[in-house]
Amino acid sequence: MKKLVCAWILACGLLFTGCNVEEMSTLREISRPYAGEYKCKKLNLGGEDVLENFRFLKLELANGGTFTLKYEDVRGGRGEYAGEYEMGEDSITFRSLSGGEEKKFVFPYEKGLVLIELPFGGKLLLAEFGTS
Repeated sequence: MKKLVCAWILACGLLFTGCNVEEMSTLREISRPYAGEYKCKKLNLGGEDVLENFRFLKLELANGGTFTLKYEDVRGGRGEYAGEYEMGEDSITFRSLSGGEEKKFVFPYEKGLVLIELPFGGKLLLAEFGTS
């Protein structure tokens, strides 16, 4: 009897709090299993492997929806690019401000890999970032 009363109170509480199940986040959105550090595994520019020109090139996806792309080249030059990201079912959208203008890029996200393909300096840049 006591368990029945508790269950009834809980059901009424959920019913009358105005909680809309359609607006609730998914477990994936709450846990953000994709957040973390991704290392560049492949980097091609115009068909040429250029990953050897970098000591590191990593993409950090924070739990709060921000990203940072950091690099250091073999000559010691460092830099970073930051902004916000939004994860979809099979893609990731990056947004950032550059020169007062918002830039937006959408790339595939497949099996824990961020796959980047975009024109860069008149050539096609292909990059693959992974967690392992």
